[in-house]
Amino acid sequence: MKDYANPFLLLVIIALLSWKVSTGIDTPDSVEIWLLTLCVTGFIVNGLLSIARAMAGRKALMSVVWSTVFLIFCSCAWVCLRQEKDLREEIAAYNELNHRWQTEGVNPYSLVDKDGRSLLELAAILGKKMAVRGLLAQPEAAQAGDVILRAAISAAENGRHELLPILTQQNGGYDFNRISSANGSTALITAVLNNRQKCVEILLKLNASPDLCDENGISPIMHAVIDDNRGIARLLIKYGADPTVKDYTGRNAFSCSRSEAMDEVLNSAL
Repeated sequence: MKDYANPFLLLVIIALLSWKVSTGIDTPDSVEIWLLTLCVTGFIVNGLLSIARAMAGRKALMSVVWSTVFLIFCSCAWVCLRQEKDLREEIAAYNELNHRWQTEGVNPYSLVDKDGRSLLELAAILGKKMAVRGLLAQPEAAQAGDVILRAAISAAENGRHELLPILTQQNGGYDFNRISSANGSTALITAVLNNRQKCVEILLKLNASPDLCDENGISPIMHAVIDDNRGIARLLIKYGADPTVKDYTGRNAFSCSRSEAMDEVLNSAL
């Protein structure tokens, strides 16, 4: 007898997830965690039973395959749903601020959501290129350097590399070589910490200083070395990063290295 239970359950899960996404139902974090735990537990048990059946001589290979597919699908779906939920919150906040700007005619750079994010920063997080251009074209942008800096840091954090050149076009606005008071970091360091290699490359091409440290005196290449990110470390060295720059405790990139492969990368800068 063929096993129809597993594919049937998979179709049910796909239908439920599709319905949840299409209707925009917002569930508490605790509920989502319980659902994920239930799915993972069920599929692990199903997989173990299938393996036991296979070892007992029964033809249960497809059950093992379906169990693996279930586990992978549900894990990926849960991650996507979490991202979709967060994105929906950003969109709602952006739409609310944008509506206030359009209807009240106030300074768009003075509008912030409940988390203190500006309209420009939300547009950068969502990757709204035309909205970013429109906001930078407003006369108030000339006096909103800090807001533009935070937007650039958010763009770097979220991998919106296409927005970074746009933000630099604002005269007297965004300066790559500044530390934000919001997080004590720079756009370049933010990109390094979030493993946004494309953003790192664009920032360096736009003359971001490869040696400008954060508020703790830690340089971009030190952050890359601490995370053992050799790709970004090579990129920083290519644009002139100095691995001998020390933080406030006297450490440098060499003292933070934990592998011979990273040592070789750092030695290429000498």
